[in-house]
Amino acid sequence: MPHSNGRPRSDLTIRQLALTGFVLTLALVSALLLLPATASAQALKNTAGGPAFRINAGFDSRYRDGNWVPIQVTLHNDGPDFNGKVSINVPAPFSGAGNAATISKYQEAISLPTGAQKEVTLYVPFYFGTQGITQNITVDLLNTNGAKVSSQVSSLRSLGVNDIFIGILSDQTAGFGPLNALATSLPSQASSIITEPLNAATMPSIAAALKNFDLIVIDNFTTSSLNKEQLTALQNWVNQGGSLIVVGGPEWRNTLSPLPPSLLPVSITGTDTIPAGASLLPVGGPGKSGPQQSNVSDKAPSPVAVSVASPVAGSSVVHSSGSIPLLAQRQQGQGIICYLAFDPTLEPVTSWQGATTLWKGLLLRTLGDQLVATNLNTTTPKFSLYNNGNMDALLHTLFPSAFPATWLILVLLLGYVFVLGPARMLIIRWLKKRDWSWRIVLATILVFSLLCYGLALQEKGTSIISSSISVVQLDRPATNATAAHVTTYIGVFVPSQGDFQVHIPGNGLVQPSTNPNGFYTDRPRQQPTTILSSPNGTDADLQGVDIWTIRTLISQHDSQFKGGIIPHLTLQNNTLTGTVTNTLPYALSDAYVLMGSHYMALGNLAALQTKQVSISMLDNGSGQEMSLADQIASNNKVQPQYGPYNPYSGSSQTQTIQQRHMALLATLSGENAYYDCGTSPCRVAVKTITSNGVVVTTSNGVYSGGSPYQINGRDPLLLPGSSATLIGWADNLSAAAGNITINGNSAAREQEVVVQAPLDINYAGNINVPTDLVSSQLVDMQGDSNNLQTQFPGIYTMTTGSMTFEFTLPNIPNLHVTGLTISEPSNLAQVVTAMGQGSGPPIDANHLHVYLYNWQTRNWDSFTLANFSFSTNNTQPYIGPGGHVLAQFANQDSSLGTMVFSKPSLQLQGTISS
Repeated sequence: MPHSNGRPRSDLTIRQLALTGFVLTLALVSALLLLPATASAQALKNTAGGPAFRINAGFDSRYRDGNWVPIQVTLHNDGPDFNGKVSINVPAPFSGAGNAATISKYQEAISLPTGAQKEVTLYVPFYFGTQGITQNITVDLLNTNGAKVSSQVSSLRSLGVNDIFIGILSDQTAGFGPLNALATSLPSQASSIITEPLNAATMPSIAAALKNFDLIVIDNFTTSSLNKEQLTALQNWVNQGGSLIVVGGPEWRNTLSPLPPSLLPVSITGTDTIPAGASLLPVGGPGKSGPQQSNVSDKAPSPVAVSVASPVAGSSVVHSSGSIPLLAQRQQGQGIICYLAFDPTLEPVTSWQGATTLWKGLLLRTLGDQLVATNLNTTTPKFSLYNNGNMDALLHTLFPSAFPATWLILVLLLGYVFVLGPARMLIIRWLKKRDWSWRIVLATILVFSLLCYGLALQEKGTSIISSSISVVQLDRPATNATAAHVTTYIGVFVPSQGDFQVHIPGNGLVQPSTNPNGFYTDRPRQQPTTILSSPNGTDADLQGVDIWTIRTLISQHDSQFKGGIIPHLTLQNNTLTGTVTNTLPYALSDAYVLMGSHYMALGNLAALQTKQVSISMLDNGSGQEMSLADQIASNNKVQPQYGPYNPYSGSSQTQTIQQRHMALLATLSGENAYYDCGTSPCRVAVKTITSNGVVVTTSNGVYSGGSPYQINGRDPLLLPGSSATLIGWADNLSAAAGNITINGNSAAREQEVVVQAPLDINYAGNINVPTDLVSSQLVDMQGDSNNLQTQFPGIYTMTTGSMTFEFTLPNIPNLHVTGLTISEPSNLAQVVTAMGQGSGPPIDANHLHVYLYNWQTRNWDSFTLANFSFSTNNTQPYIGPGGHVLAQFANQDSSLGTMVFSKPSLQLQGTISS
């Protein structure tokens, strides 16, 4: 019987069924795509008795906040055979003692037969965001099902921001009294000297853990007790910026012979004795710096046993007694090594009244600015673990703009509507069987539901994307191989909820990345990431991943690559010419040679290919005030933008390969990060200075536009310790990040691998050596923390006192120096004022008294800064043995106010005879 509206009731029922099926299909699609990928396992009950353990956290429970910390776990088993894991909870950054939030768990599998004893060391990153505070960490012993068998709590005390942490490798404990007593004579009264004895059992086997130390001293030590991994870690730590003091003396053979040659600035041949009255302190250091201290006695009280050596290539002798070098140094990679020929822990030196002064000079020479009082209100913080320079934002640009399979879902739903609508009506009219309508509806619901289910399963397994950005910093090539430090940022995009296991091959350190601003507080419900170390690599279990999210992991490791970058470059008549050869087994694309504020594009550099280089080092006024990243971007017609989330492309999803490369250069330069001071030279957030004054953004230290002005130091794209740098993108370099798998399957990926390599240069003809090729270091300062402070790295304020700097000229054979120019930045006072630092407008460097040490008369000659520089053509009296030039900046008139200046720069002019 017809319905009151004239339509058959059966047709209405069919429409209701179709509508219901459509809604059910939508619900099924959503439900299937949101299904967790895995189900959690049920934990079993713990077995009684069995294994026990004790822990030793950090270095005698001390560590430097924001670093990888060794946790030694000693286990023994008095019960039945046991298999399980050691697990350590890592609190979220800035969690403090009252917040139990966990960002990650670090685990290592163990196997303990009955009666066995085993020791394992886990390296764990800790960043509580506090200094000088004791925190508790929890170590759990888990069985194979993840159930807790036992647990222990250990304390870790972070070092204070001004504490100097020194690791000492020595077979003796006596003789370090003058070093331990040094804190009372340091300019910063807040500083403390903390020494930590190390041996073969406590010496870390990875360089990242050694970064807890400001300095390491090797003195009268059985170095052969260290294994290969520990020696390699020490070498890598120095290459990455560590400071090392190696001591010779009568026990030099036991101490120094087992060291790799790269860790010795000298070649030792034997022993000798220097007579009483011999000078033990170098000129320029404490007790012998400036006109007020030139007559301070530094004589040995009695004969001193020394090791006899000669300097190796690249090192310089700072102080000698006759022909015997007593103090030599060398820049090794990004770090520094000092060699002392006599043992300061033995008599007669240890009881000598100048022993503390000797140690003070060594610490100033190796640590420099770390001994200067820090203005905590103005110094930019540095986050060594979690501030990744905004690599997260750049990594996200490698992922597609639309979620995987969105178009497939739309096609599926449109097809469903088409079949239920026009297609169904056409079939009924063609067959003239109205009762087939409900059959078509039910069949359509069944077929499309099965299609949705299959699509969901397929997409959950194949639409996972793992993209990565690797930064490979090469060392100088050795025989057929080059050491490298590799940092890889791995992004994992998942289209569904659940748990995902990311396997990263190799023996690297892995940690989850967090927002350097929010530090994990923006995702409080995110479950901790579990990091499990194994002989085959590292597994990162991402727990409770939300649908359509990107999770980032950071992996770092030290590696060896076949071949290297071989330079044959010469600086002559203000032009860098020569060749670079790529002996690596892979090609480099978009390669550049960088030197000073200049660069040359090489294009593609194939494996075993050699390319010519020609770079004019003359400033032409067309961009040298810009950073190298900005110059390269500008010449490639890419507009630079500044800020924490503004790579060089306006749209993060439409970047070309060139735009991605330019964005990565900007990120490596620190131009897209909140904080830009740390291991790289400081780049203050200030626009180019114009006649209208300085424009800055002081709320968060982010560039507001324009070209950032770099204050004192090398461009961040240049590797420290090298004359020039090659940078390029490696083609098909799977060795950088390895074959990363997710849930056992290889994922689709985009990979960017940028390579930085140091380039050494030769000199010929007329030369004008750029300021950043003349190394300088702070070697003495006089004044307390109220009168001498550092505002930013390499930028100081002084009311009264003095600071002495030592320049080391390049070791150039047959060089005749015709001119020396020492200069200061002209805008420091404006920058400090604009940044809101200090209680009043500072006085510029032109008001400082400047002295150069005259090696011929042994006096300090006075000079005047005019327009922030001074020059002299009478150069020979001021260049001492080893190519050292000493300059002191001083002020004794407190009525002038607070003066601001930076570490001075020296430009060298000269000719090289044939």
